[in-house]
Amino acid sequence: MASGKTWAVAGGVGAVSVVAVVLAVSLTQSQSSQTDCESCTPDGDMLDYLISTGQISHKDGLLVTWHHAANNRSQMEAALSSDVMVLEADVTVEGLNTVNETGVPIMAHPPAIYSDNTLEQWLEAVLTRSRKGIKLDFKSIKAVGPSLELLRNQTENGRLQRPVWINADILEGPNVPIPVAINATRFLSLVQEKYPNATLSLGWTTLYVPFAPNKTYTWDMIEKMHRLVMALPQKVTFPVRAAMARAAWPHFNWLLNQSERYSLTLWQGASDRVTVKDLLYIRNHSAPHQIYYDLFEPILSQFKQLVLKKSGSSKG
Repeated sequence: MASGKTWAVAGGVGAVSVVAVVLAVSLTQSQSSQTDCESCTPDGDMLDYLISTGQISHKDGLLVTWHHAANNRSQMEAALSSDVMVLEADVTVEGLNTVNETGVPIMAHPPAIYSDNTLEQWLEAVLTRSRKGIKLDFKSIKAVGPSLELLRNQTENGRLQRPVWINADILEGPNVPIPVAINATRFLSLVQEKYPNATLSLGWTTLYVPFAPNKTYTWDMIEKMHRLVMALPQKVTFPVRAAMARAAWPHFNWLLNQSERYSLTLWQGASDRVTVKDLLYIRNHSAPHQIYYDLFEPILSQFKQLVLKKSGSSKG
């Protein structure tokens, strides 16, 4: 009996040892794969990250897909169940500028100032259930500080292993009659203080009226933005209203040439008139990795088809 017990104990110890070895190897492999993924960090390059996770094949901003306003829980669930690569969501504070203001960052686009989803809950869901990139669009300077602290906590806990873009319109742009931009100095100071390891997405406020004589971005607007960001360490993408981009292309081409850290994100309002011809012009006068295309259908598919057709013809 004693001998049988001895073998049983020895067998049990052996099994435990095998399990321990398997777990150690698995943990080592997991840590190694995370270490090998240089872009799997909040300040990582979005294109490199999407390549490393197998979502795109090469560094081309046209391959990236986006989901807008993944804010309240139903919108977030739809975004999480989709095959888009990057989630864009809006952050403000609960009860903004009312007696009910709490200072809690929530997922809502003004004029909405309440939501069934806080930023903390949103991050928990997105980080647990997806590998999608993150773009947070700040609609109030009041939301920036507490939101960056949440991001810092998640990063320090080792959970935020993907690129994060921090977005705000910090300068006045074309056709906007009143000043509504987020204070640039305050915004950039908060980022440097609380969460510097991210990509900055810095834009201009804009107003576009279809079929009206809309003005475009001026040289002064582009130069002022460059002065704000030229000494910053972060990668910077500049959100540019696609309907106005072609007319101001000499300015934006100059801006892109100032630093390898810079890119543009062409975006489209729901009623904006964007032409494939203008998009092709920009595509032909920039590198594929310099421009992201955050556009609506059907213009996006039409544009992609022409780009692919041209690419196929050139290869042939």
